Amino acid sequence: MKTVSAIKLVNPNDPLYNNLKVGQGGNRQPITRHVENLKTSIEACNLLKYRPIIVWKDRKKYHIADGQNRYTACKEMGIPFYIQEVAGKPDERMLSILNSNQRNWGLGDFARFWAEKDGTRKKYRRYLTYHAENKVTHGILITIYEGETKRKGRNMAFKNGKLKESPAILRHVEGTLYKLRQLEYAAFNPALHKMTLRKQQFQSAMLTAFSTPEFDFNTFLKNLYDTKHCFNKLAKAVDMEKEIYRIESLGKKKYAWSPKDIKCDAK
Repeated sequence: MKTVSAIKLVNPNDPLYNNLKVGQGGNRQPITRHVENLKTSIEACNLLKYRPIIVWKDRKKYHIADGQNRYTACKEMGIPFYIQEVAGKPDERMLSILNSNQRNWGLGDFARFWAEKDGTRKKYRRYLTYHAENKVTHGILITIYEGETKRKGRNMAFKNGKLKESPAILRHVEGTLYKLRQLEYAAFNPALHKMTLRKQQFQSAMLTAFSTPEFDFNTFLKNLYDTKHCFNKLAKAVDMEKEIYRIESLGKKKYAWSPKDIKCDAK
């Protein structure tokens, strides 16, 4: 698509503000949940200038080619937005290519953004240091910060610069990360693959075990050193949890899980 205009600011008093056509020319209708999430993000940090709404002109009417959710969010908030005009009506193939090539921000992008802002710089830089020095996913590290065992929701507080931090939280984060690091050389029958150690399902299963009062991590490490395991061949977090409890329970009269629950050839 060839652009025919520079990026233009559209204020609420501009006649064009309420007159962009939505849901035509291959463009989708706004999605309420997405619009609400956008409003929350815009309130926290307005980056609309860097993502103009793409429009095309049919006689005197402007149609949205891309950005219907942003347009709806801005109108509901009563704030200005930016547009850029393209030449002619884009066909569905062009719109498909446009949408497929767009890269949404990941959790790391949000962390790096807030690490450069006053008021959030210190805690987000500390977060990024933890992430760089430990083999955990962003989703798992946020879960550890929140004191949870499984990921919840869309991490909107984190994305909006509201990562919670306190001495107690940092002690919990550092203690949990230390335990996860100990697993790197804990198994030899077979060794835990790097891919297994970095797998979110495995890390999530370990967080669940850490939060279980009856679970003894030192016993688990000792048993893991001497025992055949199936972690490298498991894909689901629930199966990894069963294998964790099976290994930790070795030598006890009662197993938390039956060895029959896990079926793999641990070689």
